[in-house]
Amino acid sequence: MSMKLSVILPTYNEKENIEELIRQIYHYAADDIHEVIVVDDNSPDGTWEIVQNLQKEFKTLKLIRRIGEKGLPGAIWAGIRKAEGDYVLWMDCDLSHPPEVIPRLLEQIPGYDIVCASRYVKGSSDRRNFKRVAASKAFSIISTILLGTKVRDMTSGFYVVKKEVFDKVKLMTTGYAEYCIRFICEAQRKGFKIKEVGYVFVNRRKGSSKTESGAGQFIKNGFLCMKEILKLAVRK
Repeated sequence: MSMKLSVILPTYNEKENIEELIRQIYHYAADDIHEVIVVDDNSPDGTWEIVQNLQKEFKTLKLIRRIGEKGLPGAIWAGIRKAEGDYVLWMDCDLSHPPEVIPRLLEQIPGYDIVCASRYVKGSSDRRNFKRVAASKAFSIISTILLGTKVRDMTSGFYVVKKEVFDKVKLMTTGYAEYCIRFICEAQRKGFKIKEVGYVFVNRRKGSSKTESGAGQFIKNGFLCMKEILKLAVRK
């Protein structure tokens, strides 16, 4: 199936992964790609310079270099606003979200508004440490109980979405993983059809993680997710 797909890659200090990721995306989804948009928060390691060099080879590769702005959801939203495709895909840029999954996500999109790559449905596996797996599963269970959501992986961060969804659902532009919770909850409340596709999540092999920087950051991220769930529950 051919589609006009915009792939959005939010980056910060991913020089060790970005070229391999881009090459894999074009390999696995070449027939469907309208554009690949890298939104880089002015990475000190020069991630954006690598992307600039790759633009000579990949003519549909675009770069947004944000100066003075930082944050994952804000970068994703900046890419969505610039996207020209009928469908938008975004994913992490550390190769923990494998590009070979993309064709299986695209297969489902004709019948659904949002397709979520999931770590917690049939055919999936989450190979992170126990602490992070337990936290992610807990937020999904709590979301089911308090918000009535049906998605098993509420903090996936790996989606294909029909562009028209964003006419009614906006991404929050602050925080970290909690943007996923709000996005899925609001999309379900507005009646959009959501499908989960299982995949194997692996830890990054190169570079440093933005989410495993110590107990303090882990607790902060957990607090923000729980706060967002409670806020959405009140607005039910």
